[in-house]
Amino acid sequence: MNTSLNSIIMRIKDSYWIGLLIGAAVFALCFLLLSLISWGEAYQRAPYLLAFIPGIVLFRMSMVKWDMERCGKGILIVNCIGMLLVFFLIK
Repeated sequence: MNTSLNSIIMRIKDSYWIGLLIGAAVFALCFLLLSLISWGEAYQRAPYLLAFIPGIVLFRMSMVKWDMERCGKGILIVNCIGMLLVFFLIK
């Protein structure tokens, strides 16, 4: 199974745009799953910030394991801009 996953990943083109799309999609999916949990009033930022964790893991895997530098940089850009927006826009 591991070899089939690696063959799929090697078919993906190393591009900033694909990294941006993957980073946004992973964040959106994780945020939707985390928004189903009832968070208290004091934890308004929790689903947003926890949704960035899979993006950080995906960034590391794309940079180190899969050697897709541009795609990893796109994922990192989505994470950094998203975190800044959460801190400045969510009260």
